[in-house]
Amino acid sequence: MTRATFTAEDPIALEIAWSRLQAVVDEGEITLMRTAFSAIIREAYDFAVVLMDARGGSVVQSQHSLPSFVGTLPRTVEAALARVPASRWRSGDVYATNDPWLGTGHLPDVTMMRPVFRHGALVAYLGCIAHWADIGGMIWSGDTQEIYEEGLRLPLRRLVAEGTLNEDLAAIIQANVRLPEQVLGDLHAQLATLEVGERRLQELFDEMDLRDPATLFASMQDRSETVMRAAIAALPDGTYVHAVEIDGIDAPLLLRVAMTVVGDRIALDWSGSSAQCARGINETYNHAYAMSVYPIKCALVPAVPNNQGSYRPISMHAPEGSIINARYPAAVASRQILGHYLSNVVFGALAQVVPDRVLADSGSPSPRIVFSGIRPDGSKFGAALLLSGGVGAHATHDGLSAAPFPSNAGAISVEMVEAAAPLVFRARALRADSGGAGRHRGGLGVTTVVELAGTAPATVSIMVDRVDHPPLGRFGGQPGAPNVVLNNGERVPSKSRIRMNPGDVLTIHAAGGAGFGPASERPAEAIRTDLEARYITPEAARSAYGTSA
Repeated sequence: MTRATFTAEDPIALEIAWSRLQAVVDEGEITLMRTAFSAIIREAYDFAVVLMDARGGSVVQSQHSLPSFVGTLPRTVEAALARVPASRWRSGDVYATNDPWLGTGHLPDVTMMRPVFRHGALVAYLGCIAHWADIGGMIWSGDTQEIYEEGLRLPLRRLVAEGTLNEDLAAIIQANVRLPEQVLGDLHAQLATLEVGERRLQELFDEMDLRDPATLFASMQDRSETVMRAAIAALPDGTYVHAVEIDGIDAPLLLRVAMTVVGDRIALDWSGSSAQCARGINETYNHAYAMSVYPIKCALVPAVPNNQGSYRPISMHAPEGSIINARYPAAVASRQILGHYLSNVVFGALAQVVPDRVLADSGSPSPRIVFSGIRPDGSKFGAALLLSGGVGAHATHDGLSAAPFPSNAGAISVEMVEAAAPLVFRARALRADSGGAGRHRGGLGVTTVVELAGTAPATVSIMVDRVDHPPLGRFGGQPGAPNVVLNNGERVPSKSRIRMNPGDVLTIHAAGGAGFGPASERPAEAIRTDLEARYITPEAARSAYGTSA
């Protein structure tokens, strides 16, 4: 076979190598999507597949990987190496954990890491994270009070030892979940993903005649770092503060960031944010970090390959004991409620220096609804709805509708949900008038109407914010519509578990994105187009824009 030699200093060769590595992790992703048992993995893309260097720094991730998981995986590998030195890892090993303080911030997400060896030397790690259908404890919810209520917590352990599964650990997992077939199926899907990824990676290294990829990985990371540092250096030095109030549980909570730019570095400081609360919406540092640095990448260097180099110039401080960095054993099950706010807060700070590169507030955090109950045949079911709001408008264009930014976990098809659970969808449609008015309109949220069928009641977990605090516009743009959840036409608490009886109908109106710029500056043609598409009603056009045609 003809071997192709790649030189890291050659930009063309580097681009080819990058594309080939991308293909490797994408094949791992396809393996996961085709073998996973749970729709939340197969269809909602609640996963990540990431290649990391020998120190755990990210190099490349699969195309559908969640930004939050891409940000947490290197920190998890770093923590794993602090507990289990690299000298103790063996070929064929897989270490796993779902510890919120080591991994992604809540228990349903299981992180697995596999070392890659070349000629006896450890040269890389492959990581895979997937959101399991169940992890025991209470169903996924925001009203827990301690981590102990939220399910089975797996400390960092060797799940596979040199190719042999730890059957005792698998049996413990199986004994603690409501949906053991799905959970074990997803476990093996993750293991298959890592195995396929390593096999393809070794084949690529052989083809490239590459004994050690360290130089190649470092060159990719260094180039991303160089571009990020240049983008930061172009910003004026200073400290830019932005604060946002959110619904919280019993009372509003405050998210406050101070972004300090000095030379080619940015430091984020979340001091002044509320103290950790007594319910399950607290953040852990790892997830908060990932969701804080990601919007900076989006605003400053969106086209640069996303790897560890992009984030080296960015540091973050979050006081321990705050809602951004809660202390163990805080409840964290619904940490996405806070995490998905953070991009809006960081964009608010960036808007003071690069107003043309940020979004108005998006309709995030989007509603998360989980159904749990018994089918007519007596078997258990679980179904999660990951609904999407509208994306905030930009300085140059309207926001996207029904899009899940800053996550990319999308909605599961109604056919798949109905096939797996006694639920009937009566409607799913864009929510007219939900996008905030402005020179550029916010994206529309989605209205979903679902009926509980079958013969038995079900428990429904409601994880929603932005009920009392809608997405805010920028530079004169108007707010997006807030989230609304109704059971049989009556509002339900936004972070709660309710009982639904057969025939009950749950209606969820997901928030719209906010507008950018004054509504008076929106072109008449854009208003007419919105009216024709029924994105806005004539009444809303008259109220927001002063016209109905």
